[in-house]
Amino acid sequence: MSSLTPFKDLVHRRCGLHLEGLAEARLVKAVEALQTDTDINDTSKLIAQLEQNEAMFDRFISQLTVNETYFYREPEALHWLADTYLPRRLAEKGKPLAIFSAGCSSGEEPYSVAIALLERYGERAKQLFHITGGDVDQQVLSKAQKGIYSGMSFRALNPALKHRYFRPEGRRLKIDDALRQWVTFCSFNVLQPNADKLGPFDVILFRNVSIYFDEATRRDIQRHLKQLLEPHGILMCGVTETLGNDLGILELHQAQGVFFFQESTLPSALPANDEPPYRDDPLPALAVLSETPPQPPENESEHKQPITSFNAALQQAHHLLNQNAFSEAAALLSDLLVQQPWSVDALLLAGLVARWQQNFADAYDYFKRAIYVAPECWPAHFFQAELFRLGELSDAPGQRKRGYAAVIRLLDASKQADGGLSVIAPPIPPGDAYFLATRYLGAQATTQGVG
Repeated sequence: MSSLTPFKDLVHRRCGLHLEGLAEARLVKAVEALQTDTDINDTSKLIAQLEQNEAMFDRFISQLTVNETYFYREPEALHWLADTYLPRRLAEKGKPLAIFSAGCSSGEEPYSVAIALLERYGERAKQLFHITGGDVDQQVLSKAQKGIYSGMSFRALNPALKHRYFRPEGRRLKIDDALRQWVTFCSFNVLQPNADKLGPFDVILFRNVSIYFDEATRRDIQRHLKQLLEPHGILMCGVTETLGNDLGILELHQAQGVFFFQESTLPSALPANDEPPYRDDPLPALAVLSETPPQPPENESEHKQPITSFNAALQQAHHLLNQNAFSEAAALLSDLLVQQPWSVDALLLAGLVARWQQNFADAYDYFKRAIYVAPECWPAHFFQAELFRLGELSDAPGQRKRGYAAVIRLLDASKQADGGLSVIAPPIPPGDAYFLATRYLGAQATTQGVG
């Protein structure tokens, strides 16, 4: 048994977190920090300390999740909530409506909802809606309550909204006090939801959180969240988590290109709008994105050692990208591409890093080079098309269409194709890429009056 196993078991039992792959590296660092802080190296004694000392356990948990979030993430969902679902919900039920961000991290998501609602309803929004954020990590909750942010938190926020709702606080920005006081925060463990103290909610956002949980845990979580929903209430996951959370507990629906879950025994809260539910076009259920990259082959001969070192560096670059250490990842990938200018793995990662750094033209060039080297690299086709769809580059409908069509064609040939990648795992699961490419390609055809 690994020395980490007791810690994994404790965290999984208490919080449901699945600490494998790159998450295991965070666990190693957290255990080392715990040993330093307590001057205890005996595993059983450390486990006992974590069991008995809630503050220590909270600090320990805080080191185990990436807490990668930012304002106005997946804005299509926010706009649909503010402009379509919530107005109809108000007309049906009346005020106030309750909205909950489960796994809210440092607060960017619930504050984004608040901004979207203020933009739609003005000051009336504060009487129409109650907004709550909850997280198991007490340190990020403290940050959320303070409402002070910097750097990458604003990478997707319209500058006008940034200017309207934030004020300088030293070298950082603080959210408007009236808005900050409107949104409330609470401790929330998805495995112990305290249904008697929370909810019920008209909307639960559980977005970009489920990557930390295995399927069995996700089932338990969804059952708990279902108990917190009002009748006809909805649960929304991150767009790339949709398939991984379609577990038969709640039914998946689509409206205006946005996907949400709802109690299957109840009628949809929204008119059909001639849009069939997602289940009319079924795809195989898939697990959420694994953080575990492929490992280099064992027992490589000595003359292949440089390749092994290159692969290890690629994995490190992937890890840095997942940790939002974009400058460090870019520097490492720059060195790797000097060594192997046509490494598909390195080119794809460099494109993703450039995109997060908002160097969209560079991102396009990296994806283009990856496709040149490996035409079967469906992740490069997908992310290149995304640059146009999201307006990060001036839209080129023909090129966007070709990109998504290439993803569908390549994954039709092999549903689990690795895309020509030999070291890292595809940054988006193939099933999700196929699902999204089909959706976006269909949306484009509808917009153009085709089909």
